[in-house]
Amino acid sequence: MKHISFGDAGKLLANLLDRYEAKPGVAALFGYANEAAFSSVEARDRFIETLRKAEKLGAVKLENARASADMALRIRLVDVDVLYRHLGRVPSHHQVHTLLTDFYELPNLPETAREVLDEIGAAWSRNVRKFGIMPNDTANLKDVLLLARGLQERASDPAAVAIDFRSFCRSVNTGSKALDHLAASVVAIHSRLYPGQRTPESLNTDEALATFGVSRMPQPLQLSGPVAIDGVLLPPLSYYGFPPDQAATIRLSHAVDYVLTIENYTSFIRHAREFNGSQKGLVLYTAGFPARSHLRQITRLCREAGTACYHWGDLDAGGVRIFRHIEKALQAQGVQLQPHLMDAAILTQYGVAATGRSPLPPQGASGSAIEHLWHALRETGLVLEQESLSPCLPG
Repeated sequence: MKHISFGDAGKLLANLLDRYEAKPGVAALFGYANEAAFSSVEARDRFIETLRKAEKLGAVKLENARASADMALRIRLVDVDVLYRHLGRVPSHHQVHTLLTDFYELPNLPETAREVLDEIGAAWSRNVRKFGIMPNDTANLKDVLLLARGLQERASDPAAVAIDFRSFCRSVNTGSKALDHLAASVVAIHSRLYPGQRTPESLNTDEALATFGVSRMPQPLQLSGPVAIDGVLLPPLSYYGFPPDQAATIRLSHAVDYVLTIENYTSFIRHAREFNGSQKGLVLYTAGFPARSHLRQITRLCREAGTACYHWGDLDAGGVRIFRHIEKALQAQGVQLQPHLMDAAILTQYGVAATGRSPLPPQGASGSAIEHLWHALRETGLVLEQESLSPCLPG
């Protein structure tokens, strides 16, 4: 076992406290003299003298003081409280408690905040980061809490529209770039503060934020089909793009044969141009994981269409997650979603081997219309980007 050794007595004593704070339950802690670090007999004597002062107070115990070349001087921690006083050092848990006191009083946070802050305090007392936040980094912790609270306000507001990262940061009174480097911490803490609004664990950070309508640059709601705005019929274009905050004014101008949501942009454009010139279908671009504001309009339009609804996406773990996300939202509206060009036969015929970095499809597809593809992805190790396929009419 490699010993932790020092040529500086002060650093050795401080290290004993550092390791105690990291693992308070350890039965015995030792430090060792680095005999090779002493430039002279006098230097070693000064080292011993400093340690003897701590020993006389009862803080440590020197063992093997007459160390030979093959037996280093060992210093055992005896009384941690005495050593704290001797070094004039405040225990880390006291420091952390002082740092976090004001956070327990932040307004408009749920009761779960106390438990979260307790966990952060326990980790910081051991000099360990928690939720990705470094020990004692109160500035970033405050920003994370404000941003997490802002996400919840958006989740609770049916009128919330898509917003970019920096505008969102300014709206909750943090620095405009705060979310750029705190996104993972914000998502993690939001899930703990508001478990009822927890995003699926299978989503990555950007995907989770997108479900709240927060993205690096919000996409317009893009669709193809016969639509009107406030009763005004639009001219027949291949596709349309609508500002997210005005998408609620969109209505179908006449019945359609099908509704098709499409994950990727190229496939959306191709289907709109090649198969929807007659506007017999309603085709909706999801831009990957649809923002909550987009998803509200997608589910509304699917319900109002009153016809078969399909989704076309990548044949990989991400595609399954997106399908399930939309499928659950539609099921809550009494609408069933069916996969289009997303089945085991297509995967087997056209799929390519997944790379080592490709994640496995998520759990939880049981009973879903995408379950067969979920099994095929896991069994074959193949994936397929939807752009590899040419569009066709669903059904």
